[in-house]
Order: sequence, then C-alpha cells, then structure tokens
Amino acid sequence: MTSTRCANDTGFSLTEALIVMVIAGSTLAIGSGYFSQARMAIQGDANMRIVNWQLKLARERAINERRAVQVDFIAPNTIRLTRLEIPTGTTILQTAVLENNTKFLLFSGQPDTPDSFGRNSATWFGGVSTVMFTADGMLCDAAGNPVNGSIFLGQVGRPMTSRALTVFGPTATLRTYRWTGSAWRR
Repeated sequence: MTSTRCANDTGFSLTEALIVMVIAGSTLAIGSGYFSQARMAIQGDANMRIVNWQLKLARERAINERRAVQVDFIAPNTIRLTRLEIPTGTTILQTAVLENNTKFLLFSGQPDTPDSFGRNSATWFGGVSTVMFTADGMLCDAAGNPVNGSIFLGQVGRPMTSRALTVFGPTATLRTYRWTGSAWRR
C-alpha cells in the first residue's frame, strides 16, 4: 500500500506564519494606542458624572427638605454637601471624592466654556466663596443672590481628561462639557 499525501496535509509555511504574526502585531499596536485614549475619556466622563450627581443631589435635597444645602469644593478633589439647619447649625449630608487622580484643575491654553461664566480658578462662582442651593432650587451666594459658576476638572498632564460643568444660578441648569483637544463639546 502506498500512501499519498495531499497538499493541505503539509501545514503552514514559515512565510504564512510570519504574515499572520505581522498582521496580529499591527492590529495590537494600533488598538493599544486607542485604548489609552479611550481610558482617559472614560475616566474623565466618570468624574464629570460624580460632580454632576453631587450638584443634582444637593439641589434635590434643598427642595425636598426645604433647607439650603451648601456645596463646598475642597481642593484637590472633594465635594461636600452640608444642610444649613434652622435656626442655626449644620449637618454634613455627603462627601464625594473624585477618582483616578482627578482634581479640580485648569489646563493652560484652554478657553472658558461656551457659557462664559468665568475661568479664574478651577471652581469659579463669580468670586464668592460659599454657594448653596436654596429651597426654591436656585444656586445662590451666602446673601441669597443667584450666582452662575464653572467647575473644571482633569488629571494632571492629561488634557484629554479635562471636563467642565456650568451652573446657571437662577434655574440651576447644569451643562457638562468635554475637551476635544481644540474646543469644548457638550
């Protein structure tokens, strides 16, 4: 008996194996570059949601409990919500910390957001140091005057993690922005 070998019984040639390895390596190299950018975008968005949620929570508690809720931005990365009691006193409601080494931060060269509420510091509310949501849902200063504000955050040395939130005082409308590398985008 003679055995016959078919052409497809011989396996892969060295050239075919090298071509597959080059294609796989190229795909991996391209994918890893996109992965790091995607990771920065995801981390920036996650921290923007933390700030956004804390502001919404403060406003909701102020309206529901009929008490002013003060919002403190504590450098480098903490937000504290405090209910102002009647006639005096305070109660800390919640403290949140930004993740992934994110801080309240201004990147040089970035303009103000399209709302133009100011960019003098990473948390800017027209120069006032204390802001609070009132029982009617407005964002005000300590004297009860409505204030607009901007909050900028990001990771040091990573401008693509840069995010901004703005608050329109009279209605407490929140807007969120992502830095695209050249402009703010909603």
